[in-house]
Amino acid sequence: MSSTGSSGCPAQLTSAVGYLRQYPSMTCAQLEQTAEQLALFAHRRGLVLREVFVEHLATDPAAFDALVKVVNRRDIPVIVVPTHAHLSAVGGGETKASRLKRETGAYALTAGGSTP
Repeated sequence: MSSTGSSGCPAQLTSAVGYLRQYPSMTCAQLEQTAEQLALFAHRRGLVLREVFVEHLATDPAAFDALVKVVNRRDIPVIVVPTHAHLSAVGGGETKASRLKRETGAYALTAGGSTP
């Protein structure tokens, strides 16, 4: 079953990407479960989750840098994160949330209880 807009044409779904940090205590199963939860959350809000970027502490902020490039290149308006804490400090006092807004204009949508 496909959804259609008021004109009878297929509705345009909004693209999104996910971002999460893999904390030292996270198991691979927990990481996979969190990524699946982001996809389900996005789907329930009418978003198409194109990719989930996983940040590993040893290479931080490599995944975030890649996300910014993809968001700009594909003009993706929404980034889904488990909680706002995943977009905390980049370094130099700037948070990933503020850098995301400044460099892309994209909106960070939290799947968990905390809000941006």
